[in-house]
Amino acid sequence: MKSLTLLIVTKPHCSGCELMKRKTLNHPEVQMELEAKWDVYPYRAYEDDGSNDFIWYPTVVAYDGLFQVLRREEGFIPPYEFLVFLHLAEAKQLLNQKDYITCQQLLEMTCKTFPLSGLIPECLYYLGVVSHLAHNPRETARVWRILRETYPQTRWAHKVMLQWPEE
Repeated sequence: MKSLTLLIVTKPHCSGCELMKRKTLNHPEVQMELEAKWDVYPYRAYEDDGSNDFIWYPTVVAYDGLFQVLRREEGFIPPYEFLVFLHLAEAKQLLNQKDYITCQQLLEMTCKTFPLSGLIPECLYYLGVVSHLAHNPRETARVWRILRETYPQTRWAHKVMLQWPEE
């Protein structure tokens, strides 16, 4: 058993589910990443009977080795973004394990490899978090300055504002 688990919940007659299977899960880079680190469990939901908390399909949930939720995403995710989703889930596990060096390396590699991802502001946020937890305040300040300057309208930049403007 691998240390990371991925649940992929789909539904019959779901175009996003079919696209996810065909385009994302069959993508060579995604398959390599999943085979290397993830136990993958597909689940096909048939009825919306209110017995689960899935409201949109596909829903992808990443778990750690203790089946604590690391990340969750609803709807189709293209391969480029799916790889970043997987890296952010792994980074959260590394943060929980206090493996700050490996986490920092993973987040830096993710930012460099996937610069156009919509998840990069979140990567930068957690890169600052891991720097802070590793007692590197200068690196935290540097990364969060980049986050504020490059992605000022994101919630991730708002979390690291040093001063809030008067309303």
